[in-house]
Amino acid sequence: MCSVKKKKNTTSRVILSLVAVILVVGVIGWLIISGKLGLINRIGNENRIDPSQETFDPGENNGGEAINANDVDLNNDDIKTFTADDVKNILMIGYDGDSINTRGRSDTMIICSVNTKTKDIKLTSLMRDMYVQIPGYSKNRLNAAYIFGGMSLLDEVIEKNFGVKIDGNIAVNFDSFLEAMTAVGNLDIELTKQEATHLNSDEAYRQLKWNLAEGVNSLTPEQVLAYSRIRKVGQGDFDRTERQRKVIIAAFNKVKKLPLTEILSLADKVLPCFATDMNNGTILGYITKVGGGNYSIGDTLRVPVDGAWKYAMIDGTRSVVLPDLQKNSEAIKEFIYGQTAQDAAGKQ
Repeated sequence: MCSVKKKKNTTSRVILSLVAVILVVGVIGWLIISGKLGLINRIGNENRIDPSQETFDPGENNGGEAINANDVDLNNDDIKTFTADDVKNILMIGYDGDSINTRGRSDTMIICSVNTKTKDIKLTSLMRDMYVQIPGYSKNRLNAAYIFGGMSLLDEVIEKNFGVKIDGNIAVNFDSFLEAMTAVGNLDIELTKQEATHLNSDEAYRQLKWNLAEGVNSLTPEQVLAYSRIRKVGQGDFDRTERQRKVIIAAFNKVKKLPLTEILSLADKVLPCFATDMNNGTILGYITKVGGGNYSIGDTLRVPVDGAWKYAMIDGTRSVVLPDLQKNSEAIKEFIYGQTAQDAAGKQ
């Protein structure tokens, strides 16, 4: 009997020791990751400008139908918000600002939808020139919401106009984007002949003597930024949003192949380039799921979708993309949530 008790006691001590080791390793891991996440700039309460200070950017004149602002019908009376437990939407914001802590107009807005059930990540670009209703303000371009009221107001605008709830935000300005890309390194991007010619000959880059060619190129961080900002090749901002999604996919695929030690080292350089309204626990939850779940970026979407928009000149002074919000809301929810959204729409 004594020998059996000794064995049981020994086994218990071994188990307790293993549990203690696991807990210690877990705590150390948490402290390391928390330390890394502490490098991200945090967005607290965001002041909103007074509605009397609202401004309207005239934008580039794309022509289109002349419409009085009071006569605009966005077809958004019946838009309802849809959510799903398996899907979280993170809004990635690229803006024109002097520093990571100053706001500008959000020229890039991409919803990164993480599906924990299918392990798919989908990217949805929202075009900056879409004419939408901004709560507390007038109808204006979508990119005005960020400078008026930051992440929280932009999230409200997206939910009100498209019926998609944003669960968290990550923002970066152009200088910080370049700094982050410098840490990540070159990216393999396929260029069209027109894109390569434009980058080689554009006055802003000519002195750098780039020699890019049609096909896959190993783009430097400076070239990646220039590629992401091309608007004079193809269909202007419509094609630019596609280029931005290609850059995100290329960066994601490169980083996820790195060893953990390199990822942790990369985090020291990259994380200070971004600002977020998410806390460490939320971010760690996403890292745990995506990092350990073999996730991949699959389909992408541009909003407005084809056949659900037109160019318009508002009050003779503001050139905008006028979306049919009902059609675009249906398209974006079907894309992000799939059949689940279709079934829910049928029951309404």
